Amino acid sequence: MKFNTVKSSRKGSRIINNRMLSGGTVRHLKQPNFKIFVINLAHSTERWQHVSQQLDRLHLPYERLDAINGKSLTEAEINAVFSTQLADKYFHYRLTRGEIACYLSHLKAWQKIVDEGLDFGIILEDDINISSLFVEVPKRIAAFKAKWDFIKLAAPFKQQPYDVIESDTRLHVVSYRRKPPMGACAQAVSFSGARQLLKLRPPVFRPVDVDLQWSYELGIRTFGLVPYTVDNTHQHSSDIFAVENRHHARKSAWRRMKHQIALYFDNKKTRRKTPRL
Repeated sequence: MKFNTVKSSRKGSRIINNRMLSGGTVRHLKQPNFKIFVINLAHSTERWQHVSQQLDRLHLPYERLDAINGKSLTEAEINAVFSTQLADKYFHYRLTRGEIACYLSHLKAWQKIVDEGLDFGIILEDDINISSLFVEVPKRIAAFKAKWDFIKLAAPFKQQPYDVIESDTRLHVVSYRRKPPMGACAQAVSFSGARQLLKLRPPVFRPVDVDLQWSYELGIRTFGLVPYTVDNTHQHSSDIFAVENRHHARKSAWRRMKHQIALYFDNKKTRRKTPRL
């Protein structure tokens, strides 16, 4: 199982339209070279039907990405990608097989972005509800002027305060004051972001949504797009828990407190480098 074979080539973008500027100058706007990937386990047919019907209604193209099943991972495959040493040092418990498989599924999506030379990929998990405004997301991302690596499209759990750094009439790019919100059900990842993430992972040692809060450590530029256009359904049973319940893992309260303090300072460093309006 290999995820970090990073290619440096990129495919070209196509012209989507022209915009007339003052003085009669024409600026050519490039159509972004992107894909929507939906991570889905082969046996989760109900989830696939739910998410694909929503995307079909919005007339958006998408591609199913076969998720990795934690139950099918061998010990050798787990040992090749998961570091117990790093988990014991930098997290407060050792990941379950389901959490490792979830991370590997996202790694698979990042590898697709790099292998196909995409400008960015929109990565969705399959237990989501999508708003009608989601149809505007690709072109809003393409119009974002600052350099970016990762854009949160959902905040299904605790909300995090933010500042608007670039705005239009419907969707606004934001930077987070403390840390990005938890949850990995919907995000955009740029070519540069996918390549950077693949340089550092594997090994994995935190759940993917927790790990992606460490923007400074990972060397990625993280933003959000609000109002959030995707949410968890909050009704499907967890595919991660179906493999192994994370609540049964042995946890260290002391290491958790150290982890939270370190994450605070990681995001404080990130904040200093974030552009403002």
